[in-house]
Amino acid sequence: MGASKISTSLIFLSCLLLASSATTAAFNITAVLGDIPSFSNFNELLSKAGLVKAINSQSPVTILAIPNEHIGDLAGKPADVIKITLMTHVVLDYYDLLKLANAKNGTRMTTLFQKTGVATYDQGFLILNRSHGQLIFSSAAKGAPHNVQVVATVTQHPFNYSIISVSSAIMTPGVDGTTLQEPPKAAGAPAPAKKVSPPPASEAPEAPTPSDDATAPSPDAPSDAPKSDAPASQAPAADADDDKNQNASFKHLASSTLGFVAVLASFLAAY
Repeated sequence: MGASKISTSLIFLSCLLLASSATTAAFNITAVLGDIPSFSNFNELLSKAGLVKAINSQSPVTILAIPNEHIGDLAGKPADVIKITLMTHVVLDYYDLLKLANAKNGTRMTTLFQKTGVATYDQGFLILNRSHGQLIFSSAAKGAPHNVQVVATVTQHPFNYSIISVSSAIMTPGVDGTTLQEPPKAAGAPAPAKKVSPPPASEAPEAPTPSDDATAPSPDAPSDAPKSDAPASQAPAADADDDKNQNASFKHLASSTLGFVAVLASFLAAY
């Protein structure tokens, strides 16, 4: 029973995917705009420019359609200029009015012209801005006018295709032979701070050297060290005592000698 329910669900999902694929594959910009008379001139220009097949093969896609009363902006222009201008009206993403209203100011969008690889600088991109509460489209190329307003939704198939009416053709600088200005280059990173090198060793102040006239302290010079409390040396007194002892010994020896001589003399005199 559970397997049966799963199979039924899978079959249902497959049918939905096939139906969605069939709807997407059935999208034809010529057929869709053919039912809206106010865009008949725009529809005709797409066919003459050979863009129908390229547009139908895009998904998701948003076409910024120009109503008949404003298509005169392209009147009298060369065929290649008209073709490029129409390609810039084909955005390679899905946008409806709600998504546009929630988009950030300055949102950048890729167009069919960018996909060709022929666009120079920012010619293949659009910019969405706001002015006085109004959504404004313009080319991202430098010097482009900012005057194409979003008018209303023409028709849409959510997340596959959307057709939105705009007030006039979006003019791209450089496409009609005018000079295309090079976009400003991004500011470079600030130059690193210059490293201050230490002064050369030769410029460093020299350490003071002893003067040639200075003399080493004399060993006999009195020392600045504190004097000891020990008694002064007794060496000189010892020498004096030795002299006295020697004199006393000499006197004692002389006295003894004289006494011996006297005794000897007396002995000799007796004999």
